[in-house]
Amino acid sequence: MLLFDKDISRLKILTEKKKMKINKKIFVRRNHSFEMTGNVLNAFLNYSDIEAYIEYSSYDDSLTCNDLIEADLHILWLDLNRYNENLLNKFIAEKVEELRNKISSPILLAYIGSEIEEKYFTTKDLTIVNINQVINSLGNKAFDTSKEDLSGTRLSNKACLYIAQYLGLKIIPSILKPALKAIVLDLDNTLYKGIIAEDGIKNVCPYNNLQKKLKDLKNKGFLLCLCSKNEESDVKKLFTLRDDFILNWNDFTSIKANWNKKSDNIIEIAKELNISTDSILFIDDNIAEVENVKAFINDIHTIITTEEEKTLRILDLYPCLMKKNVSNEDLIRSKDIQLNKQRKEISKTLSKSEYFKKLEIKIELTLNDKNNINRISELLNKTNQFILSYKRYNLTETEKLLNFSNTCIVTAKMSDKLSDSGIIAILIAKKNNTDLYVDELTFSCRALGRNIEDIVITKMLQISINYLKTSNKILINYKKGPRNIPALSWLSSYTGEVLQDKGIIIKQLTKDLETYGLDIKEVTYVK
Repeated sequence: MLLFDKDISRLKILTEKKKMKINKKIFVRRNHSFEMTGNVLNAFLNYSDIEAYIEYSSYDDSLTCNDLIEADLHILWLDLNRYNENLLNKFIAEKVEELRNKISSPILLAYIGSEIEEKYFTTKDLTIVNINQVINSLGNKAFDTSKEDLSGTRLSNKACLYIAQYLGLKIIPSILKPALKAIVLDLDNTLYKGIIAEDGIKNVCPYNNLQKKLKDLKNKGFLLCLCSKNEESDVKKLFTLRDDFILNWNDFTSIKANWNKKSDNIIEIAKELNISTDSILFIDDNIAEVENVKAFINDIHTIITTEEEKTLRILDLYPCLMKKNVSNEDLIRSKDIQLNKQRKEISKTLSKSEYFKKLEIKIELTLNDKNNINRISELLNKTNQFILSYKRYNLTETEKLLNFSNTCIVTAKMSDKLSDSGIIAILIAKKNNTDLYVDELTFSCRALGRNIEDIVITKMLQISINYLKTSNKILINYKKGPRNIPALSWLSSYTGEVLQDKGIIIKQLTKDLETYGLDIKEVTYVK
């Protein structure tokens, strides 16, 4: 994990190349040089399978943006000491908003010098990074004004390396890629120092700084799971007796404490959570266990723990573990998934209508819901298994869709007597001459398997047809991706068609829909 080290050198990290899968363009608007950071940025981005082509503006304190540059990410790279501090917040906020009005891509504002107040910034899809905090530990070694005329920045070489590490590992992948969903943890010598079977439950020493970090991630919506070679009764007793632990038994969505292969256990956890294994981070102190898991699950993310402080640093920098906003769905996700076991047991002995009635399932379908635009964009960008065309509309692009007269967005919320699942499905539909064109369709993985997909999606399609005043002929766009087999299997079953790698399926929607007594409410927002 050389890229995560505190003491990094430009020469060493440039040898850490790996095969890239995703090419991205980054455009940097700046008033001081970004090149010393940009030259090593890909060494860190490559860890997330990203290779970035970086294009630069000229140096410009006025931040004019008359040119319209297409890019996957726009970076505003600023030394704020160049501006009048009294007018700073208003000026920068106006320039950011001016840029937003011309582009749809995410914006990253990264600055050194004077402090800005984030309350002045309301621009959508904006991430603000105070670089002063990133390089604070370097003290007076963070700056090298003697070389500023030559380098174009007062930042030192060491500071630029720290910044590239922080942006390339933590920030940019979290902007450009979906967040991870679950963290699977070993126990012995991972969450505490010691081994239960050898040292005893009372004698292991908790790594509570690490547990506190993991608890914080859990509170932000990441699912915590256990995968340990121990007796489950001993593990339960551990969390019952050790009240000095930050984490407790109920913090874990799934617990596998047995003597099975950890790769098998993790695959079982992924099935329980209804997520793909590339959405999982596995943390273990045993390098042999980690390598064995990687041999059977080649797309899983892993961390080998050595000491608590180093593990904390890796977790703090690890790609796709950063969330700017925590939704209501994030807070209820773990409980909702745990309750799925009860739902599955109930469904085994009941008909569909009896199941809906027994669980008191309620669906609320909302047309053009501007109030939940953040959750809509989040679900479009994080869903992996049930997504049809991988459009990945960001927040700005999603908001613009609501302003088009020939487009609508239908969302589905679900609740039952066990929990409120929040928004679980999104349909983006457009009018194509007289027909309805399905641009994108997503369904939350934790809501799958409750026998509602066909009913809810058909009802969403009917709402779209009525709103856009189209015929009942539906064109459904799809594309085969690395993880959306469940979505394509549903589409093939729903339409009766054999699918190719990508294409458009035509379906004639009938007006009659058997809802089996499912409680469905419709809400419409005026554009």
